[in-house]
Amino acid sequence: MSKTSTITIACALCVGSAIERYLAPALAGIAGVVDTLVVNDNSGLVRSPNVATLEASAFARDGRLRIAPHPFVDFADMRNRAYAELNAHAARPDWILFLDADEVHGEQLRYIARQILPGLPASVGSVDAYTYHFFGTFRWISDIARRFVFFRYDPAIVWENAVHERAIGVRGTSVVLPYTYHHYGNVALPAALAEKHGRYFDLGNPVERPPTPEAATREVYLAKAADVRPYRSTHPQVARAALAEIATDHAVEFALVDAGFVARRTFAMRAAAGVRGANETLRVALRRVERPGLYRETTHAR
Repeated sequence: MSKTSTITIACALCVGSAIERYLAPALAGIAGVVDTLVVNDNSGLVRSPNVATLEASAFARDGRLRIAPHPFVDFADMRNRAYAELNAHAARPDWILFLDADEVHGEQLRYIARQILPGLPASVGSVDAYTYHFFGTFRWISDIARRFVFFRYDPAIVWENAVHERAIGVRGTSVVLPYTYHHYGNVALPAALAEKHGRYFDLGNPVERPPTPEAATREVYLAKAADVRPYRSTHPQVARAALAEIATDHAVEFALVDAGFVARRTFAMRAAAGVRGANETLRVALRRVERPGLYRETTHAR
């Protein structure tokens, strides 16, 4: 049964061998929206912890989950293999939700799926929104960035680029909504973050080489003091228990990172971050002007 009553939505997700601590809330955030979830398991394990999380989800309970194992080559190949599983599905969806395992949506996603997607003209091929990118701990963000969220299903779509992969073949124009959700992938201990960024670097990410996990220290975070600013809003309800557990597990390290950011952020840094934040917030808000009446905030899922 469609979660939106008039359209069907699928999601092609990818997981690897590293434990995805945000996977359970990520799944909970989309459970009321996505009709079919296909997962490319790149772990190479007989049974990874991430698969156990998937099998404990509402998707598995309702028969909406399909998992297929594939070796990891690069990020484009990872997406293409996941998308191929959707193409092989008997029931083709109308829209695809683009999601990473460390991204958590709030209840507003359900409103978008039920009230906005069904009414979009055929000329619209994709929907973008914005993400809060957290860095260091759950108290700090680096930016609010535009993000590809929904696109119309087309079996001919393919993904390219070994890292920072992008979809080729998405037709039509793009609508950008003043909706924000949460990306927690850069809230990790320094060694784990260095390992993650090292994999991106090895695949061709054009940035300065990150430290090895053995050489990574708290400086991985604190050197970014000029780039972060406090997060002053609330976290999605579905994420709060997981965030509290992670914060408890790393209470000492997180406290040191928080204190380090506070100590290192000079007045000039705080002022510059405030200007960037105001600019990003205004940019999101101005999306309402482009299509008046298309999107409105809701206090609960409709």
